[in-house]
Amino acid sequence: MKIYDVHAHLGKTSSGESNSAAMLVEELKSFGISKVGISSLSGTVTKEQNDLVHDAMTEFPEFIKGYAFINPKAPDVYEEIERCLGLYNMNGVKFHPWKHGYYSDNCSQIDGVLSAIEKYGVHIQVHVGTSPLCTPFPWIRYAKRHPNLRVLFTHMGCREFGYSTIEAIKNVENIVVETSCQNEVENLKLAVKELGSKRIVLGTDWPYKPTNMEIEKMYMLGLSETELEDVMYKNAELLWTKK
Repeated sequence: MKIYDVHAHLGKTSSGESNSAAMLVEELKSFGISKVGISSLSGTVTKEQNDLVHDAMTEFPEFIKGYAFINPKAPDVYEEIERCLGLYNMNGVKFHPWKHGYYSDNCSQIDGVLSAIEKYGVHIQVHVGTSPLCTPFPWIRYAKRHPNLRVLFTHMGCREFGYSTIEAIKNVENIVVETSCQNEVENLKLAVKELGSKRIVLGTDWPYKPTNMEIEKMYMLGLSETELEDVMYKNAELLWTKK
């Protein structure tokens, strides 16, 4: 079965360890992954981070899908959206309120930024969990206001918001969830029950999480072969296809 990873990173880790596109590709291939979507969260200058991702896309075009890391409060946010989604033809946008230091429910720029992204037909990814700045609930409201925008919640809300995230989004059809860092099997099973296999997608959060564990836990959820195909690669294909 094909395995696609929708959530990985490039650039120095939070603890300062270096990596490269070649390292990422080699390691993920060793676990049977044949495509990966990446963003770069290292550093404070978004343009440099996005250039790093674009370089990786260019070096490994058959393997790497790229996401623009966007700060909605940056003065050049619209120019960066145009550069990354227009010129660089990236496959999505990553938001990380914790990294960029804003409260999502008190950031008036977000609606306009989401409208600009919608024009390119790509999905967005939002880090939810691990910080008071990263609660999922403001983004649920944004998803409802932008029903044609596909929204992926990374980590399924992590440890803090796991169960409440699933309950809160079960009727919000344009939100899907990604599985990395979510190690409570009961919460993963709840996602299967409430959301179904079409709204769950595999991610590893490379290089931060053990890749083998992120893959193997998918086989503990009682999914049928068809449902497993959805989670392991078909849903990723849909997210990477521009609408």
